[in-house]
Amino acid sequence: MDNKCYLIEDKVIIEDSTLKGTLVEKGFGENKGRNLVLDLYEALFLIAKEKIIIYEGKKKVSLKKILELGLKKDKKFYSKSIVFSELREKYQLKTGLKFGFDFRVYPKGKKMGEAHSQYGISVHSESEKISMTQISRMTRLAGNIHIKLIIAVIDRENSINYYQMERKLF
Repeated sequence: MDNKCYLIEDKVIIEDSTLKGTLVEKGFGENKGRNLVLDLYEALFLIAKEKIIIYEGKKKVSLKKILELGLKKDKKFYSKSIVFSELREKYQLKTGLKFGFDFRVYPKGKKMGEAHSQYGISVHSESEKISMTQISRMTRLAGNIHIKLIIAVIDRENSINYYQMERKLF
């Protein structure tokens, strides 16, 4: 199996059909034509697990370079990648930006397309202030798309606390 992948801008492209099949089976990436495209969270996770080797041209791309690319796009990329890595060990995870969340989580054992996402994850640092209006907005949005809101709060030691928010109507 050829575990070589190619970095193009901020995406990682997988051409090898065997590797592509393995990763699709495990819920990674998005099919685009004959290739599989990984986002930077997935790429960082897989490179850290030594499941893929990423190249830019003929040069090997380091974990640090993927992290730097992510941080250029999003100053919270590092914190979000910690949450992604922890949750991806147990759950199927995809980015959730078009749904208003950092990530969406699918039920254990279900692939995207087989089941609706179960949770919307919003990542915050312990020093970040979140207003009640923001919490209310996120909770309402989650309820409208029939998922539960989880707020992941990362402390200075990179430990994560998860808080589930639900809207109760009396």
